[in-house]
Amino acid sequence: MPNDHAHTLPAETLSAFILLMVISSFCFAKSGWCENSEIAPHPSSDPWFTGTLLSTRGRTLDPGRLVVQPYFFYTRYGGLYNDNWRLHSATVSRTIIQQTFFIYGLTNRVDIGIAPQWLENSSSRDSLSGFGDLPVQLGFQVLKGDSDSWVPHVLFWVQEVFPTGRYNDLGPSTVDLGGIGGGSFGTTLGLALQKVLRLGGDHVLRYRLNASYGFYSPVTVRGFNTYGGGFDTTGRVEPGSVTTFTVAGEYTLTRHIVLALDIGFQTINATHFSGTAGIGAQGEPAMVGKGYSNLLSIAPAVEYHFTQHVGLIAGPWFSLRGKNTSEFFGVVAALYLFL
Repeated sequence: MPNDHAHTLPAETLSAFILLMVISSFCFAKSGWCENSEIAPHPSSDPWFTGTLLSTRGRTLDPGRLVVQPYFFYTRYGGLYNDNWRLHSATVSRTIIQQTFFIYGLTNRVDIGIAPQWLENSSSRDSLSGFGDLPVQLGFQVLKGDSDSWVPHVLFWVQEVFPTGRYNDLGPSTVDLGGIGGGSFGTTLGLALQKVLRLGGDHVLRYRLNASYGFYSPVTVRGFNTYGGGFDTTGRVEPGSVTTFTVAGEYTLTRHIVLALDIGFQTINATHFSGTAGIGAQGEPAMVGKGYSNLLSIAPAVEYHFTQHVGLIAGPWFSLRGKNTSEFFGVVAALYLFL
């Protein structure tokens, strides 16, 4: 998340995750983001897919084609995973994101996407809303696999996030809501693999494997801000880099109904702050930034296709386990329009 707004993602769970990736690669294998479309024109015999809730596509759009995909995210945060992977209660907060992805084919191997978003963060005490940071992405098709071979489609993509969301000068009652922007130019490099496998009859399995690495420019902060802070806070924040892995699959039950699943693992390096930390809302020394964190999450979903060009997808997205990050449960829904 769709981040761009993104929910942040242990040792035994990591080994299980890697095993899933290996098995998936043989069987079938949004900050950012959620550009989730099988976006080549569909012959009448091809399966219909919208893409999973979280994974990135492995194919670029054909020249002159357009995908429009409005997304809705509702997320409730109600706990905190500590450094020992244990879950503790925390102040309940909620986030609503409305984000629309526009993807347009430039050439046979290059497409471009933009995804403006509007956010509302709220708790029992206060709320904060507005337009968030703006992601722009270029996709490059580096490999096209034949339908009768095991070779997948491979897409390399680069995304730049422009800091258009509010992140500084927040109120004392809204600082825990995290702001609606990061204040940083973020660059993410990613690789996406995708392959369709026919299993006999009307059943088709499409897998995706995603890996990405994002890094961010330093941010000048003051007062209560997205990274923490308080009264008289002033200084410089260096956000930690973000590494994400996603295993995803889609399985056709019928021509119109498809089951989808994402399993995601994310690592965020520690944030570094230099300057004057200031005083918190209760008179305590203010904190700016957070330490190294991990998060394992899952997002099952159901797709329904009205035609080969129009579909819906919806399902839950929730954390399974984490370290130094928030526990969450959310609902994601999207409309897929292929033009």
